[in-house]
Amino acid sequence: MPHPLNTALSRRRLLRSGAALGVGAAALALVGCSSDDEPEPIQQQTQTQQQAEPPPEPPAQQQQSAAAQQQSAQQTSQQQAQTEPPDSGPAAGGVLRAYLPIERFDTWDPHRSRFRYAQSIHSLVYSRILQPTDPYSGQLEADLCDLPETPDQTNYIFSLRRDARFWAQAPTDGRSVNEDDIRLNIERQQQGLTAEGEPDPHLFRSRDWNRAQFALGQEGTFVFSLSTDAPDAPFLGSVVASPFAWMISAEAIEDSAPGWLDNPLDHLPVSGSGPYVPNEYDFSVGLTLRRSDNWWGADIWPDAISFTGGPTGDILRAYFAAELDRADFPLTNETIEALREQEPEHTPFQLPLDAPVQLLAPLDADPNAALGDPRIIRALSIAVDRPRLIERLYNGNGRSSGPLPWYLEAWALRDDQLAEFAGYRTNRDDDLAEAQQLLAAAGGAGAISPVPFVTADLFEGFFPGAGAFLREQLQEATGLTLDLEYRPFADALNQLRDGERFLFLGWGAAPNGPDPTDHWRDTLHSEGAQNWGGLSDPQLDGLIEQMQSTFDLDARRDLSHQVQMRLLSGDVVGWQHNLVNGIQLGVSQPWLHLDPRALAYAWSTQHLATSWLDTTETSAYPTEARPLPQPPE
Repeated sequence: MPHPLNTALSRRRLLRSGAALGVGAAALALVGCSSDDEPEPIQQQTQTQQQAEPPPEPPAQQQQSAAAQQQSAQQTSQQQAQTEPPDSGPAAGGVLRAYLPIERFDTWDPHRSRFRYAQSIHSLVYSRILQPTDPYSGQLEADLCDLPETPDQTNYIFSLRRDARFWAQAPTDGRSVNEDDIRLNIERQQQGLTAEGEPDPHLFRSRDWNRAQFALGQEGTFVFSLSTDAPDAPFLGSVVASPFAWMISAEAIEDSAPGWLDNPLDHLPVSGSGPYVPNEYDFSVGLTLRRSDNWWGADIWPDAISFTGGPTGDILRAYFAAELDRADFPLTNETIEALREQEPEHTPFQLPLDAPVQLLAPLDADPNAALGDPRIIRALSIAVDRPRLIERLYNGNGRSSGPLPWYLEAWALRDDQLAEFAGYRTNRDDDLAEAQQLLAAAGGAGAISPVPFVTADLFEGFFPGAGAFLREQLQEATGLTLDLEYRPFADALNQLRDGERFLFLGWGAAPNGPDPTDHWRDTLHSEGAQNWGGLSDPQLDGLIEQMQSTFDLDARRDLSHQVQMRLLSGDVVGWQHNLVNGIQLGVSQPWLHLDPRALAYAWSTQHLATSWLDTTETSAYPTEARPLPQPPE
């Protein structure tokens, strides 16, 4: 039988470049700390930390839900107002300056990169085969390649854009991106080996790329294919267009990539095809990217983008001195609210905090242990007073999240759907009554051993007293005793992975995209590699397997709703319980017009390139204080 690459080129092109491909961008992030992310602080305090005492009682959950919906509508209105350009429209020019803790940048090698701060920089420097249309839709669009031809559900035939080029500097000198570059990028990650031929644990995405086989087309055709062994609906989104699927030049792989392991901050061998080029940097101070001389893609506006790190206490000073164009994370919402009052002509905005506050509760193998009875875990999970927790952590700037966070739009359950389930009902007395019934069936709170309760020290550092607050809340609601202790984030996760069982409060990782198929396959499916909770439910397995093989985007979203309802129903006790996601307030200088996609959750820094600066004489843009960077000699 002929290889599909040699036969399908004569078939009708199913999807054209520029149209959105609805295959979904699957979430691969692990719980809490993953190979593609680290535990991220939700909201760093830059002024006096919140007091440990519980806040006043919040309004009823129904009122909060209405307020949250109004807040979301206000956010949309604000973002639309901010990004509507004046009559002149966007214009190229200027240096956009933003805060980024670049001291946490790990490596210029995109195949070994893990942290979102590196991804933020890589997103402006490198390109991918495909990219998400936006962070919420699950649809894909062209990047280095047109959208693929799909002769069947296991084969994808890609045509490289002929105008895609590397930067006009050594080692590529502006040459075209070719299919051999793509081959080397994929093979390097599939093989997962060091330059000496030993297994390289730093090539984190080896397993993902090994879901497909690579084949080159005829020489000079700029065509290649990827083939999966079975229908794999989220493959394109979760691997080919994932937040870390960057492509670098063959020269960088063959000559430079091995050395990046020893000197990860060496930017001289960096060889990308993205819109910006590293110009100058000191990773204890800042990084400047300048516009590529031979950028081949869509319009980009700033001539340069400069990131400043350093102490968070300097952010306000830098913003008032016009050294930063936006102020948001890691400033507290209280600080932003005061800034808005002081600078009413500046543009306010909101963005969701992507890492959820989360309880992990794996079942103990011993049925007589405190966490051995699933009814106890169920009682604890529905006894959490989410509205009070939002008040305690975010002063009301947040929303309750189900198994998927609310901001994932079509994928997550709506508020009215969540309100049908225990833990989210408008009448909290109903939740408390059900929790007591569960504990009574498990032998009664007085007969149940104290529950080991661990709070991540990093989480506690950002929210002093949060662990004690939730412990007291749960003890009051259930009558159980919770033994609280604090452990390092990474240590606690490793201990859960190795089989120790305790209730754990911390952050979950930011989703890699709206489509949760891969994340659930790994963490909830009975054969999942990260199913630390030992969850086993045939109906849940069947839904996840169906998502894996369902290519229709709307149908896969419907299946995601069914998975969430199954997890919330009480018929199966999951071990991951999302509690809340905060909402970060922000403000930007009057001359900055942010692309609305730059205000989405995580992985959106590339949209600074499509934001623009009003550098005209009528604006306050500090032209003299921001000279354009010159290429290094």
